[in-house]
Amino acid sequence: MEKASKASLSHALDAVRGVLAQPDAVHLVMLLVLLRYEAQQDEARGSRAEHAWAGVQGRGLWTRDGHDVLREILLGLGEWQSRHVELRDLPPVLTDVRGSALEPLVHCVSEAREAATLFEECLEHVQRSAKGGDYYTPAYIADLLSGLVEPCPGERVYDPACGSGGFLLKAEEHMRAQGARPGDAALYGQDFSRTAVETAAINLTVHGVSGSLRGPASSLTEDGFPDSTFDVVLANPPFNQTAWSQQGWERHHTWRYGVPPAGNANFAWAQHVVSKMSPKEAGRAALLLPTAAASTTRPAELRIRAGLIEHDALSCVVELPAGLLPHVRNPVTLWLFNRSKKDRPSWGENDRSGHLLLIDASDTAVKVARGRRVLPVDARDRIEATFAAWRGARGHGPYEDVPGWCRSLAVTEIAAQDYDVLPSRGVGRTEGQVEPGDEREKVGELTRELYGLFGASHRLEDELRDLLDQR
Repeated sequence: MEKASKASLSHALDAVRGVLAQPDAVHLVMLLVLLRYEAQQDEARGSRAEHAWAGVQGRGLWTRDGHDVLREILLGLGEWQSRHVELRDLPPVLTDVRGSALEPLVHCVSEAREAATLFEECLEHVQRSAKGGDYYTPAYIADLLSGLVEPCPGERVYDPACGSGGFLLKAEEHMRAQGARPGDAALYGQDFSRTAVETAAINLTVHGVSGSLRGPASSLTEDGFPDSTFDVVLANPPFNQTAWSQQGWERHHTWRYGVPPAGNANFAWAQHVVSKMSPKEAGRAALLLPTAAASTTRPAELRIRAGLIEHDALSCVVELPAGLLPHVRNPVTLWLFNRSKKDRPSWGENDRSGHLLLIDASDTAVKVARGRRVLPVDARDRIEATFAAWRGARGHGPYEDVPGWCRSLAVTEIAAQDYDVLPSRGVGRTEGQVEPGDEREKVGELTRELYGLFGASHRLEDELRDLLDQR
């Protein structure tokens, strides 16, 4: 049935080529999904109010010039907007488009079995066709981060770069698996992109989940929740963001671990995430960062990374394979932060204060299509199990270092290595692990060496930038 849904969406999008640009067509399908969901909710509540979706579906409308269809769409979206989030110009550009030309899209939404499933298909389509640096985090990556921080019923969850709202939905799903009732989750998100905030708002709505969203504005410079902290923070912010600051704003802001460079926001995001964790012992966070952040020697970033480690805020760094995120060809790292690593029920039976776990999962990807790689379920389960065993979680055996996979290091050891926390360098390997003639392993080693050279190139570039900034 899922394949049929994808085929139906593709067919509808093909049918309107030449009438609407594909991004606008997908956008319109998302908005129609919202109207359908709202109508179904009204019907379930026994409301007799005539909903815009009924007007959009009216067959008589297709026999006229079609402007009534556009009017119904705009009225329905305006009604939803007034009750959920302040956003302007919701619809895609529909100038000179006859409403009758939109019939394939309306039919696609009408025939879909579930509104939420069709909306997810739209997000997948955006994922496959997006160009540039804008993309939505794959659902299985969001699931991995949520599984590692384990949001509990009643906790407050925050995503400062919420995109389509995928992290918030996965957190809510994780809570429901533990017995939370619908509406129990307290979800908060913000994004710089108006389209992203809108998409997140619709995504939450069609999944029957409520949340508090802010934007469009950057969480780094215009925090929408300035006086709030959260039990769980999840984020996949823009990597290596250059123009993030505003007229030297970063130098007047209070940064606990050091002023991040104006030309790269990676450690601005890291500090923001840590600052938004609840001051209680249970405060925790998961953040995706480019691999270079784990080993950069650029002075400002090195000082911040050293501060995070010395203050025991960083618990674990996981190196993920290359090609998992659209438009990010290099491997990425997953950073886990905790307000406390002491022995307690929500952490585990081990006191890991003064220690850090490194996991090298860089060789675990599986190719599923041309140019597409995923992290398989067994790799995700192994990452979660390793971190759980390290912190002594119930139901898991004792933790042991595994050469080539994981290693627990004391902060003093990491300090001696210039605070380099790149797992592929720190976990070690056993002798003879790479067998002679094993071409796959040889290619893997050469690939890692090449990525190391890329890292060296980035470090030299950073040092050159520093020299130029001082002029």
